[in-house]
Amino acid sequence: MAFYRQTGKTVATYESSSTAAFRHGRTETIRPATVATKKCSEAFSKKDRPSSNELRAMIEECSKVHQQLVKDSALGQGFDRHLFALRMLAEANKEQKIPEMFQDPAFISINHNIMSTSTLSSQSILIAGFGPVVQDGLGIGYNVDNDKIGAMITSYPPLRDASQFIDCLRSSLDDVHDVLSKTSKMETK
Repeated sequence: MAFYRQTGKTVATYESSSTAAFRHGRTETIRPATVATKKCSEAFSKKDRPSSNELRAMIEECSKVHQQLVKDSALGQGFDRHLFALRMLAEANKEQKIPEMFQDPAFISINHNIMSTSTLSSQSILIAGFGPVVQDGLGIGYNVDNDKIGAMITSYPPLRDASQFIDCLRSSLDDVHDVLSKTSKMETK
């Protein structure tokens, strides 16, 4: 939502998911820039916003879609690591031409992760850095606790304005908090 507020668009986004349940498992990629998140980001950015109840429903849909993506990736149902391995094998085989799919603009675009995120879910870590993986990207390290959210945003100036992104992130979190607070109060009445 913050990136959408800053730029008016959504971009390829990387979020890591642990696959440690598998032998030699490390991570898989979650692709959180979904149709649901775009729809929700657009709705929150409109001058004539939908009602708080409608916005809450969109937030809940985003959460539902995201939870499924997290579950799928943790269970080895992601596609990024599989395609990465196939590409590495193709590049290592000097006798064959690299398959066209790895040269396709859509494949190149989805692997140019403008937003690269990582969560550090530990109460013992107050702050940590996470760098962007492309020159025109943002690195977003974040921690969500019961009563607070912290984030460290990094970029390579002048290609990306991290300060403006932070302002957009703060206003996005405030808006989501306001909607959730308002609709929670409505439910208890």
